[in-house]
Amino acid sequence: MAVAKADIFPVMMTRGGGRFLAVGLLVTATAACGGAVRPTVSEVPATYATARPGTTEPSISSEGKPTSRSASPAAPSRQATPGEKTTPRQESTPMNPPARTAAPAQDRAPACAANDLTTSEGRSGPPSSSQPGWFATPILLRNKSAAPCRLRGWPGITFFGDATIQGCAANDPSPACGKPQSTSGPRSFSVTRSSVDALPDVLLAPGDTASFTLVWEGGGMHACVGTPFEWSPYGADIRVPGDSRALTLAPFPNLYPCEGKIEITPFGAAG
Repeated sequence: MAVAKADIFPVMMTRGGGRFLAVGLLVTATAACGGAVRPTVSEVPATYATARPGTTEPSISSEGKPTSRSASPAAPSRQATPGEKTTPRQESTPMNPPARTAAPAQDRAPACAANDLTTSEGRSGPPSSSQPGWFATPILLRNKSAAPCRLRGWPGITFFGDATIQGCAANDPSPACGKPQSTSGPRSFSVTRSSVDALPDVLLAPGDTASFTLVWEGGGMHACVGTPFEWSPYGADIRVPGDSRALTLAPFPNLYPCEGKIEITPFGAAG
């Protein structure tokens, strides 16, 4: 009769990159015939296992075998092949773009035209520089229309006629007695623009008035030093930017500029 001795010991086995626990059963038997019994090893499903490198922790399948879940790699960005045309990414357009704010009505006011304005004489006096023998003659422009308009820049001006009054002897029957020498004909005044840092932008509401100024060195009662003076014109034609029609002011304010030289300011600037 054979006497057998059995020992149970754990054995760590490796299969397919994973590890599992095996229990070895070593049976030592002494047969009557003096033979030996070969030990057998039985596999026991492991209740713990480690995943392959680069994978997440495995889970146990319903069959008792370990399974592992690999992390999903990020999708690589597609690279354009040589010679392939690429289209830039188009940004989506908002369905409801913000509404544009309308500009105030006064900012959209058109330039004043000659038909919008009336002209008149302002009060003459010394210029702002207060130089002796110099005078400033303002010319006024009033907006007679029912809508606002703008004035910006330099007026145009041409003079005509001679305002010198014809003197007459007592009981002189001449029809020219007491009247201007001439009410027509061009005059050769030299008009130059004064220097300014910036052109004012003048908004004229209905009924508002703007002005420009003629600055001249005095003649007549204040004799020009060593130079002649021009007699005062009878009238002047005034033009605003963008309009060829003239505003006529006659009779014109008295002025006697030395050598006929006059400086003119832009609209909205004082002399």
